[in-house]
Amino acid sequence: MATVHFEDTEVNVAPGSNLLEALLTAGHDIPNSCRAGACQSCMMQLIEGELPAAAQQGLKATHKAQGYFLACCCEPEAGLRVQRNPASQTVSAVVVDKELLPGRVLRLRMSADIHYRPGQFVNLVRDDGLSRAYSLASVPELERELEVQIRVHEDGQFSQWAQQKLAIGDTLKVQGAFGDCFYLAEQKQQPLLLAGTGTGLSPLYGIVRDALRVGHDGPIHLFAGSRVADDLYLDKELRALDAVYQNFSYTPVVLEGAVPEGGGENGDLNQVLKSRFPDTKGYRAYFCGSPQRVQALRKQTFLAGASMQDIHCDLFTPSSQAVVA
Repeated sequence: MATVHFEDTEVNVAPGSNLLEALLTAGHDIPNSCRAGACQSCMMQLIEGELPAAAQQGLKATHKAQGYFLACCCEPEAGLRVQRNPASQTVSAVVVDKELLPGRVLRLRMSADIHYRPGQFVNLVRDDGLSRAYSLASVPELERELEVQIRVHEDGQFSQWAQQKLAIGDTLKVQGAFGDCFYLAEQKQQPLLLAGTGTGLSPLYGIVRDALRVGHDGPIHLFAGSRVADDLYLDKELRALDAVYQNFSYTPVVLEGAVPEGGGENGDLNQVLKSRFPDTKGYRAYFCGSPQRVQALRKQTFLAGASMQDIHCDLFTPSSQAVVA
């Protein structure tokens, strides 16, 4: 059993257990969502001690160098001294607007005082502690409210509650923002390739508008994949951007049935990108959606020439259980 010093307390982590479980059991409010190392909500920082290698798997070299690690993947073999992620924050948010979009996507806008980059994600937390991670579609320089886009699942504990019971004026906790899937205006001539399915479009919508806002000069290609055309819930907004900005192109990709009015492509999103972009050397890429989809896009884009450092991903991992906050 390893003893971990956290804030003003000591927590014992039993063999076979992880630090996140131990901290939650001890009553600490630790941001978390997937508990599988994908969402990175539970990232913490090491002050003293030696981490197991698995605690830093999937993190960028810059994060590892600063001692960041994932509590859900940390099964310490010896004593550690750790602290919360200095970048994390928890604030109250007031719901100011909600709207059900095509494809059973709930657009939720909230008033909250947090610092974030478009494309990052936050945890929304109910009063009973139930928490889910959602990417931010909003751009702080363009709109005052936070915006998340929530796919309403038939068995979705949080999404069904948000659609049916969450009302304008209600308050939620917001934890974050987290993640490295956002635009950096370092090379404005670099071509950008963005692709996502479902509500994976949410962070991409924020990233694209942020890049256009600061005057990105290189070409920006955004592909939105969907099973049917009716599920392309941001089609009108993206076509409007396409009409205004010469360097931005939007392509919907529909797996079944006709493409929407205005054009698009039929087929599988990954295959369409493989055909359209056989050479991705020099591109910066952003992929969002299911882990299987995103990992396949990451691999084929890397094999086509893009540097792995230029491929940014946001994996949407379904939550299967309530989170104790």
